[in-house]
Amino acid sequence: MSTHPHKQHNDSAGGQLALPLWGVAELEAALRAQTGIRVGITVTDNKTRMVSVKRYPRQNTILLRMHRMFLSAPPEVVDALGAWVQHPHSSGSHAGSVIDAFIKANRHCIRRRKKQTAQADGRGECYDLHALFDEVNASEFGGAVDATIGWGRMAPNRRRRSIRFGSYFPEEHHIRIHPLLDQPRVPRFFVRYIVFHEMLHAYLGIEEGKGGRRRIHSLAFRQREQRYPDYERAEAWIRDRRNLAALLE
Repeated sequence: MSTHPHKQHNDSAGGQLALPLWGVAELEAALRAQTGIRVGITVTDNKTRMVSVKRYPRQNTILLRMHRMFLSAPPEVVDALGAWVQHPHSSGSHAGSVIDAFIKANRHCIRRRKKQTAQADGRGECYDLHALFDEVNASEFGGAVDATIGWGRMAPNRRRRSIRFGSYFPEEHHIRIHPLLDQPRVPRFFVRYIVFHEMLHAYLGIEEGKGGRRRIHSLAFRQREQRYPDYERAEAWIRDRRNLAALLE
């Protein structure tokens, strides 16, 4: 029997509607108490994958990414989450059915993607960032990244000494790629790698160390980045000083 706290209120039709009652730390503690496993939760506004799990058996740890609708989950759904994270690949399980039913009943909580201009949507002269994003999302992240992406604005004409190829803005959940990469002299594999790099920031989130200091490129980030198929090729391309010099002309 579940002992999770739960609040409810009546809607105008006499049904029961769940109020948001879980904080992330509270939900992590509830799942840990149920499973005996350390659980870390990242709350998302993903529009495609509502819940996903990564297991780290040696550390007895699970990293759970879930849509914010689960912060209003009733006791039976939290119980189902606890069962599911222990056996996520059990097809047709009761826990999976309970979670699927909850998601279906709360699809109104999923935000629709706003219509964007061509520039914000990432369509450049040479490269379509949106197409690259979808490609990388499918091959590297299983469709789990729901950030937006677009080309940045070109700065006023002045002598450049360096270039930031891309940026991820966690508050906006938005990726911006430098417009100097939108030219034929820049190979597609390099633009794709930069898109992957920024998507990895969106996927892993920004870690905070002691004292609230942000860790942008954590060990987990570096290890995952180095497994990217074109990592060495892309790094070799930008290490060639001629390529960087051509971009900074």
